Amino acid sequence: KYELRLSGLLAYFSDRKLPPEDSERFYLFGGECNYLLRLGSDYKLHPVREHGAGGWLTSTKYMEEAPGNWCEDEIKMLLDTAETCMKQSIDEQNLRARLIRKKRAVGIIPKPDEQIPREALDESILRVQAELQRHPKISLPFWAFNGGSDAWVDCGNKRVGVAILQSYLGVPNEKTLHVGDQFLNTGNDFAARETSPCVWITSPDETTYILKSILRLAGVPLNGHDAKSKAAMATKGNAGGGVSSINKTPSQLDFNEVERRTATVKIMDVYTGEMTTQQASR
Repeated sequence: KYELRLSGLLAYFSDRKLPPEDSERFYLFGGECNYLLRLGSDYKLHPVREHGAGGWLTSTKYMEEAPGNWCEDEIKMLLDTAETCMKQSIDEQNLRARLIRKKRAVGIIPKPDEQIPREALDESILRVQAELQRHPKISLPFWAFNGGSDAWVDCGNKRVGVAILQSYLGVPNEKTLHVGDQFLNTGNDFAARETSPCVWITSPDETTYILKSILRLAGVPLNGHDAKSKAAMATKGNAGGGVSSINKTPSQLDFNEVERRTATVKIMDVYTGEMTTQQASR
């Protein structure tokens, strides 16, 4: 599921033949802070070892809120409470939605070919947040958030996820930057404000701008051929009486990859990652 979502980026890494020492610095946290993956030299995502020497769950147990310290009974209690509240929300708001339960999360998702109003998702989240916060026996970190077209309650949150990565990778707070688009109290980036500097973006274009700005400030060239390109442009400019001309390389779209991804999405439940041709009947 995650490889499909990131297939464009992973294909870019592969096309550029990113060396292992760089590719293996790419980590991905799934489920807020529950599943840690690492990019391999084969440009595929692989689970990071959890237990034993060097395991990320073991090495971060000193952190009180880390997943390695969670009790399965309390996880079940949290998800059971959230599920009950969300079922009630679906019924009382007459939502065209279905409930889905995962190992560490529970969510409200639209029925096939239906949409859930954003206001109804916010209402569902505010209800479940209040219910979990006043529960006397639940102390686990969690987050309930409106995903735009769905609503979720996860064990853990991005505050815990960022803190774990900082600890596991040895990166201090002041050298961490969290970029997100959901910083309201019903969004899943809100919790990260407590553990690192943040940038609030509204589109992938803004993410690109932020990354390019960081690279420029660090003195990293954005294109390995910058020097050659500038030299070529200067030469053309001199040859043309002082007027430079730029030959733009047309972007290359891999239509086979586009077709593959489109076909895969049609037979995959994007909420579970399950491959099925009977999604509409579920």
